[in-house]
Amino acid sequence: MTAALFDTTNALDLVSELDRATEVMMALDVGQVGGDQWKDAFSRQQNAFWAWREYLHRKADEKPPARLLSVG
Repeated sequence: MTAALFDTTNALDLVSELDRATEVMMALDVGQVGGDQWKDAFSRQQNAFWAWREYLHRKADEKPPARLLSVG
């Protein structure tokens, strides 16, 4: 195994953080939108989303190209 395998991000950790961050943001009262707590929760959720998105892009880049099947 190469060292790169040990440095990979755990998908479950990323999606769990995204879920937790979204839950915290959604639990805030509508009156808190735009306030400091909202900004902190929003920032956390956005960071978690972008980390998840980057992970998905890296995984998509790792996949071998699809080959067309020859029928006939």
